[in-house]
Amino acid sequence: MAKKRKHYRRGRRNHKKGFRSWGIGKKIALILGITFVLVLISGGVILANKFSKIETIEISRNPESLSISEEAKERGSGYLNVALFGVDSRDNELGAGTRSDTIMIASVNLETLEVKLVSVYRDTLLQLYDGSLNKANAAYAFGGPEGAIKLLNENLDMNISHYVTVNFNALVEVIDLIGGIEIDVQEEEISYIELARK
Repeated sequence: MAKKRKHYRRGRRNHKKGFRSWGIGKKIALILGITFVLVLISGGVILANKFSKIETIEISRNPESLSISEEAKERGSGYLNVALFGVDSRDNELGAGTRSDTIMIASVNLETLEVKLVSVYRDTLLQLYDGSLNKANAAYAFGGPEGAIKLLNENLDMNISHYVTVNFNALVEVIDLIGGIEIDVQEEEISYIELARK
C-alpha cells in the first residue's frame, strides 16, 4: 500500500518590497528628490517674506496726471520706461518729504529685452509741475514719486508710469550681500561717527 504523502502548504511570499530592499540608486534619487522639494519650499518662503516687506505706493496711471504727451506715448510704444529713485531716508520713508539723491531712467526694449540706463543729476534745474524752476530732486520731496515722474515726463518728454524707490537701508543690504566693505577707522574718528549717527 502506498504511503500517504503529507502535503505541506507553503505560505505566500510577501511580494511588497520595502525601502530596505531598494537599490542604492533609488535611495539616492529619493533623497535628492526630497532635498530638491525642501529647497524649493524654503526658497518660496524666503521670497514671500522679502516681497511682503516691499512697500508699495499706488500712483495714478492716468497719462494726463503724469504729464505723458501723445507724442511720447506713440514714440515709446515698444519700450517700458521705469523711473529709479534713491532717496535720502534711513527710516523706511519712501514718499513725499524725502529727497531723491539718485534719479535714473531704465528703458527696456520689449522686443529685445535690452536695457538702457540714463542718470538725471539731482541738482539739474528743471520746471516743476507747479511751473517753478527747482532742482530735480525737489520734485520727489514735494510730490512724492508721482510728482517726480511728472517732472521727468514734462521736462524730458518721456512716457514713464512705473517706478522703483529705495533708501539707504537697501544700499547697506546690497553691499552686505556682495561681501561688504572693510573700512579702517582710526581711534580719533570714532567720536565723529557716533556724532553723525545722532
